[in-house]
Amino acid sequence: MRSATRLAVAVGLFVAVGLAPGAHAQEGQWMRVDIVQVLPDKLEEYIELQIEQVNPALQRAGVPYRSSWRTAEFGNTYERLFVTPISNLADFDTGGPLARALEPDRLDRIRDRVRRCTQSRQSYAIRYHPEMSVEVDNPSGLFLAQVATIQIAPGRQGEWEAFLRENLPQFRESDVVFGVYERRFGPGPASWQIVENHSSYAALDQPNILERAFGDQAEEVAARLSGIVTSVERTVLRYDAELSFSAPAPTTQQQE
Repeated sequence: MRSATRLAVAVGLFVAVGLAPGAHAQEGQWMRVDIVQVLPDKLEEYIELQIEQVNPALQRAGVPYRSSWRTAEFGNTYERLFVTPISNLADFDTGGPLARALEPDRLDRIRDRVRRCTQSRQSYAIRYHPEMSVEVDNPSGLFLAQVATIQIAPGRQGEWEAFLRENLPQFRESDVVFGVYERRFGPGPASWQIVENHSSYAALDQPNILERAFGDQAEEVAARLSGIVTSVERTVLRYDAELSFSAPAPTTQQQE
């Protein structure tokens, strides 16, 4: 039987604003993002595996949190997104946290069951940039994440970073709160993500961050970015407390 979970939604893509629960991420914090397409007829089994097998193993390995998200209304109903912190990239030289917590045979069995429940999985390594972000002190209740994935023209990353740093005071004065993440490793071109958290779908009706921060000058600012930004993709995710954790698991006997 699938166990019930009661986790408070304390949404922190990864800080006090983003896709992770808990406290502010440290500067330059690495995070792993797994985007999973679950087979529709295997969804219940997949959820059970995550709750009863994968999450407890990650907790035993010392992973401080795992934040789970799913498509909010618009998108792939059977897509799940998981965020976990990376303490050190060298950890993957020994197989990562699951390899620390599980015997090789048991790990192979769990991986095989998970594989039979999924259509595909994409994994990314992302870095949080607090020096370009505007954080919020109390993120509780912000269960929606609006994610803008941004492609930058080759050779113009420095201009993009300078724009964010130079205009941070303007964003702060306008109460525009967002987290900035750099997608370093994984499929597709390198990209950046700007994440805003909301407590309701109604908040999605508000103007974009440029319009809120710069008002009548927003079009001029957007024109300056037109040669730097080549594309923008926007998605909305909803926090999934059932598949998330942010506290150590109790000591229990492992189940087969």
